[in-house]
Amino acid sequence: MADEEIIYKGNPSAVAILGTLILCAILFVGLSIGLVVFWGEIAPGTLRQIVFWLPVIPLLVVFFKWIALNFLTYEITTERVKVIKGIFGKRTDELELYRVKDTSLIEPFVFRMFGVGNISIVTNDATTPGLELHAIKNAKDVREKLRASIEECRARKRTGLVELE
Repeated sequence: MADEEIIYKGNPSAVAILGTLILCAILFVGLSIGLVVFWGEIAPGTLRQIVFWLPVIPLLVVFFKWIALNFLTYEITTERVKVIKGIFGKRTDELELYRVKDTSLIEPFVFRMFGVGNISIVTNDATTPGLELHAIKNAKDVREKLRASIEECRARKRTGLVELE
């Protein structure tokens, strides 16, 4: 639609991979120290070459997690929620706002320290019964704008939810 406005567009915060980052940093330091301490005891040859590159594995894990995070985009408009992901091939999933039943704001302690949160969306859509937007900056404000847009969209389309008991 021509009058569709973007409420939020962005990537998840790097806080989403903070646990992986910390774990990989500990593994990197531990493997590096172990390599320095036991280097003389490792038999020369192929094993020594393999062990030399072992500390690089945690760095690669962090790098690929970071790349995946940067190639995930959330776009919330006044009509729909789009999730765009992919590095070489892109996939765009869309959720029409009039299908949303409920939204929730989830703010784990670590996320609150960095000003981010998760927005959980429950829908009556058969293909997307639930959607979670991870590590959104200013999640509280985004959720409020989303909630207002849901109500406006339902009013425009004259739709409502029928609750069955």
